[in-house]
Amino acid sequence: MVKKWARLFQQGRKSCEDDPRPGRPVTVVTEENVRKIEKLLLADRRIKLCQIAEELQISKERVGEIIHEHMNMRKISARWVPKMLTLFDKQRRLQTSKDFLELVGDNIDEICD
Repeated sequence: MVKKWARLFQQGRKSCEDDPRPGRPVTVVTEENVRKIEKLLLADRRIKLCQIAEELQISKERVGEIIHEHMNMRKISARWVPKMLTLFDKQRRLQTSKDFLELVGDNIDEICD
């Protein structure tokens, strides 16, 4: 490889940057693809990576990267959910827990058995 580059510079090459190449773009992680994946996930939270990849004609690896890194979501119980709970989600969980404790009352030992 070093010999190849040495020869190219002897022949007059001035730049160390790669020459443009034909083919697919370097990355498919675009705002447009993020929006498309988000739309698919909101329509069906149980959708699989391979289904999204097939629909958008991109690799499963890139779909996973978009979902995990750019949309900050993960899969729990076969559903895609945000990693961080919103304030509304936290308040709803708190209220649900309080309602459960009121329902149980003094009978917590019976339920835990």
